[in-house]
Amino acid sequence: MKKIFSLLVVSLILLVYACGGGGDDPKAVMSDLLDTMEGFFEGLDKAENAEDIVAAMEKFSSNMQALVPKMKALREKFDLTGMKDGNLPEEFKEFEERFKAIQPKFMGIMGKIVKFANDPKVQAAQQKMMEALSTIQ
Repeated sequence: MKKIFSLLVVSLILLVYACGGGGDDPKAVMSDLLDTMEGFFEGLDKAENAEDIVAAMEKFSSNMQALVPKMKALREKFDLTGMKDGNLPEEFKEFEERFKAIQPKFMGIMGKIVKFANDPKVQAAQQKMMEALSTIQ
């Protein structure tokens, strides 16, 4: 579980700094990314059983796989080397509050995953999610 948490946190931080989308529009992909994260957290928050957890994870993994090529393409176009300590480039400042609102939700939803962590379906979905996130780098 710690491995998933660490990978997700690192990946989400990279995503915030490396995203772009909708072709060459960085704001479109940032919006898609935040929509994906919010949908994931909402799905997990509402989850009442292992099947709900799996559905949220699979939707998140699928959405992330669709975003990865756009993020990689924009990482090549934008100089992201100076971004540290949560400093977003000017192009992404409008998303700063939305991102900050998502961060505290992360720890709460992880408790839901832990609750069903021994379920084989949840474990398989976790593996899929980790694979999807690992393609970002």
